[in-house]
Amino acid sequence: MTEKILAMANPLLCTVFALSFIALWRRDTSTSWPVMIAFAYAAQAVGFFIFHFTGNPNGVVAITAMHLFYSAGASAMMWGICARNGQRAPLALFATIAVISLALMVAATIGANYNARLYAANAAYGLILALGCQVAASKTEKEFLDKVILWLIAIGAFQFFVRPITAIMVEGAMTAEEYRATPFYAVMVVWLAVSSLLIALSLMIAALTDQMRSVREASKLDSLTRLRTRRAFESDVMEAFEKAKADHVPLSLVVADIDHFKGVNDVYGHQVGDRAIAEFGNVLSGMIRHADVAGRIGGEEFCILAWNCDEEKAHAMAERIRRRFAETAIPGMPAGNRLTASFGVAGRRSGEGYGKLFARADAELYRAKHGGRNRVCHEEMPGVVVAEFKPKGVRKGAAA
Repeated sequence: MTEKILAMANPLLCTVFALSFIALWRRDTSTSWPVMIAFAYAAQAVGFFIFHFTGNPNGVVAITAMHLFYSAGASAMMWGICARNGQRAPLALFATIAVISLALMVAATIGANYNARLYAANAAYGLILALGCQVAASKTEKEFLDKVILWLIAIGAFQFFVRPITAIMVEGAMTAEEYRATPFYAVMVVWLAVSSLLIALSLMIAALTDQMRSVREASKLDSLTRLRTRRAFESDVMEAFEKAKADHVPLSLVVADIDHFKGVNDVYGHQVGDRAIAEFGNVLSGMIRHADVAGRIGGEEFCILAWNCDEEKAHAMAERIRRRFAETAIPGMPAGNRLTASFGVAGRRSGEGYGKLFARADAELYRAKHGGRNRVCHEEMPGVVVAEFKPKGVRKGAAA
């Protein structure tokens, strides 16, 4: 009776964990790694059920099924952890390890000694966890929770290498049925339950932490453009200014404004105006670098902090954005009509704060607007005059 209760502990726990991670994924389907973890625990649960309740655990069919489910579970576990860290798990290598170890296990069924199969199986699972842990550990910036997860996985990998040797030293040669009846196996069942619980709880906390962080980040983004709101932009800029000061990195600010935007709303309606803003946000997102910060700071006004970028390079970036937006079709507008934008650029001077830098960039935007629009201006050179587009029906003196 006690053996049956112990036998049910791990598969039931793994089933609960699998359902829990599915529930966590349902709360936020934007990331898929919790589904991989759910599959990992589900596969482990099936493997446990086969081992404990199959009539002939020494048969080739049972050995193959158990090993495939256990290997799939270990591989999916490391796949999910690596995916959370933005890395790709070596699944082909995992599959190769599983196949080779399976061949060794099947070959060992010729004899009655369980030891060879025990070595091959545990070494495979330990190797998969160790290699996956190595990949996941290559993440440069690791938080405390990341380190806890990696340490738990590393300990799990280590015990897979030590466990078969310890079992043989304690109990001697044995078959699968004999192994299930040993006190050592009962201890291992409890140990596996505890380690599975710790890993599962750590990953659940990680999933909840990621989701809360995602919610906080979403609250910082403008709903139309998915760029930062003004408050979030200015907060990030302040941090960037401090970092740039410490690292002696040049910064530049680009302020942009969609030309004749009020006329667009008047002629085509506010829905088309919203689409124009969204399209300009898409252009910015696709053309700035990962280190740059972009935000929507007003109705049709945008700002970019160019990291490690002097004024000339920021001017060139703004010019590329200007050209791209001038070629972008706006849904709801006539096919031949295009919108344009004006840009002001300023490079940060020594000791200058965000307020003064923004004021100089904004003054250059003002100069671009009053110099003909659809141009980029900065203090060292005049904006380049280009043909200006005006939506049909917009009066000459319409608001910028």
